[in-house]
Amino acid sequence: MMKRYIIFASIGFELVGLIIGCFYLGQYIDEKYQTKGLAFVGLSVACLIGWLVRVIWMLQRINKEDEAAEKSNKTKPE
Repeated sequence: MMKRYIIFASIGFELVGLIIGCFYLGQYIDEKYQTKGLAFVGLSVACLIGWLVRVIWMLQRINKEDEAAEKSNKTKPE
């Protein structure tokens, strides 16, 4: 059960890390190629979409694990 709390706490840190990484990498690419902020915006959107897909995938996996645990608890004799 504690594992889930750690997983959900890490989600916020992942998002902050992605935003900071996109900011610095986007700033570097914008300066190098003179893209006027488009690199930052593009990286941010791509990272956010990838992050959301990962969060949805993780939630589905946790839900399946819960259902399997619930099913196995129902079938065990007490």
